Amino acid sequence: MIKNKIKKLAQLSYTKGELDGKKVKKIANFLSRQDLKEYIKILRELENAKKVTVIVPRLYKDKEFEKQLSGAFDGKKIIFKEEPSLITGLRVENNDLIYELSLKNTLENLNSHING
Repeated sequence: MIKNKIKKLAQLSYTKGELDGKKVKKIANFLSRQDLKEYIKILRELENAKKVTVIVPRLYKDKEFEKQLSGAFDGKKIIFKEEPSLITGLRVENNDLIYELSLKNTLENLNSHING
């Protein structure tokens, strides 16, 4: 099957902006193994485009911070994950873009610049 048709099927797998499991099962039953792999790949890409992952050293609820992030990434679902090795700061993963704002990263960048 042509990739454009599979992409169209993946887009039709959503109901009101959410992935519909019933539609996915129906579509998956009619696809060959190779087309199914492509379909799943496209679904993952579509899902990743709809979310932003924010990795912090310690999880805590800060409504103002969440509000600012929501404004910066309008229309995307924000998922928080904890990673203690980050020391201070945060890492934001938006689809293929990764922004790291941490003390560890800043010190490593300074060190490489000095020793350059």
